[in-house]
Amino acid sequence: MGARLLPSVELYTPGKEPAWLPRRVAVLVCLVIAAADLAALYFFESRGLSNLYGDGIAHVEGARRMFDSLTPGYAQIGTVWLPLFHLLAAPLAISNTLWRTGLAGSLVSAAAFAVAAWFVFRLSFEMNGAISAGVAGLAGFLLCLNLLYLASAPMTESLAILLAVLVAFGLFRFQQSGKTGTLIAAAVAAFCGTLTRYDGWYLLPFAALFVFFCGRRSWRRRAAETVCFSLIAGCGPVLWLIHNDYRYHNPLEFYNGPQSAQAIYAHQLATTAFRYPTDGSVWLSAHYYLADMRLVLGPWILILASLGLTLWMLDRQNRRRRSAMLLLLVPLPFYIQSLAFAGVPIYVPTLFPHTYYNLRYGLEMAPAVAVLTSFLVSRGMPARSRKLVLGILIAVLAGQWIGVAAAGARNIPVVTEAILNTPSKSPAVQDVIRFLRAHYDGRKLLMDDGEWACVMSQLDISYRNALTPSNRPYWRELPQEASRWVGWIVVKRGDAVDQLMHAYPNAFSSFVLADKNPLPHGSYVRIYRRRPQYRTR
Repeated sequence: MGARLLPSVELYTPGKEPAWLPRRVAVLVCLVIAAADLAALYFFESRGLSNLYGDGIAHVEGARRMFDSLTPGYAQIGTVWLPLFHLLAAPLAISNTLWRTGLAGSLVSAAAFAVAAWFVFRLSFEMNGAISAGVAGLAGFLLCLNLLYLASAPMTESLAILLAVLVAFGLFRFQQSGKTGTLIAAAVAAFCGTLTRYDGWYLLPFAALFVFFCGRRSWRRRAAETVCFSLIAGCGPVLWLIHNDYRYHNPLEFYNGPQSAQAIYAHQLATTAFRYPTDGSVWLSAHYYLADMRLVLGPWILILASLGLTLWMLDRQNRRRRSAMLLLLVPLPFYIQSLAFAGVPIYVPTLFPHTYYNLRYGLEMAPAVAVLTSFLVSRGMPARSRKLVLGILIAVLAGQWIGVAAAGARNIPVVTEAILNTPSKSPAVQDVIRFLRAHYDGRKLLMDDGEWACVMSQLDISYRNALTPSNRPYWRELPQEASRWVGWIVVKRGDAVDQLMHAYPNAFSSFVLADKNPLPHGSYVRIYRRRPQYRTR
């Protein structure tokens, strides 16, 4: 009986239903994924490493403010960061513990990583028609310590990776079956991806082209299916443009507004005159991004993936059927273009300026290299050869994993990046926390929420007791008389509060300086206290 089952277990016939996966194999794969995911979450969280990224702290803060704010709900959806991750984390962030530890976001990341790992396995299995190929793809995905760390952090990358894999998987299934349901499912995944990270926007034209060319149908049907996919998936960017126009009277506020990457870069040039090394150069951008991939994914899996890509190009019989894999390569041109022309930096320790910044961007290529590695386990191989090749692949990837782990948790590249750039350890933030812990009396705080993301969680102060630019109805009242609304002001030179105080000095005449700390490049942090005779509303 086992001999009769073997073809249905190991082989895939193009144009038919997906290969059958035995339940015991599916259960075992799920257990392995869950064990790796939960172990990573526990390991990094128990060592205080998972909630270090400034962006991660701010993501959980944004999620918390959906319910805990002077103006909760829709008013807390900002402009630069897309909203889906915050909406998913918001119900968890109601818990003080999950908010303060960052677990509200980490649990979303961990769940997304687990589901992404499952679909990387399924995609590798179904594209190659062999369980051993699925295991090879899964090993390439799970045996990456940098990716496991990111799965424990409240960052958007894990969710974006999941949605990109779902798009590729859905369109692969659509190519094989031609079923409209799978096309719609892929379009919904693409729609969600466009509300998670901007590389989801970049994926859309490539995915639409794939829909148009992936099968042998009439031109009218191709056009109809492409339009169907584009209308569903394209709703995400359209909604975001409408949101920005409604909230900020500029549909491109996220791209060229005061909080955009371009504005931040322009401010850096004006204050420090330091230009990103990759600015304006496609070649240097590619060089930096490939160096980043080598550091965070590892050199060996890149070699294996390159061999898999070569085999895919040489395999005329299966090349077209497995072409959905190309959609997973889209982050490569996206980040090269972003580094060259969008004011986005990546710093790797092996290249100038020899430090760590935005290394996590290289991990967006993890699904692509994992699936490409699975192509090395050919379905045309004898069973014994498949097992031998799989054993060699796992041994190589495990050796790479051990080499990274041997240096210690804090020396994992993305962990080092998080430690070096965390705002929670900066002298300015620590000075503010130290002062408020000693003197804060419960009156409302006025601050720029973009500058002090970790202050409220570390002091366990409700966002209902803070007035920030995101509380627009109250913010508009401040130029009349700020003392009616707030008792304390935390201001950093150049932030939104500083600009407001300089524009309307009379509105802040009832406040006295309580603390001042200098910062590099002539900047400073000041804390003001309202005089006792004034009372807030």
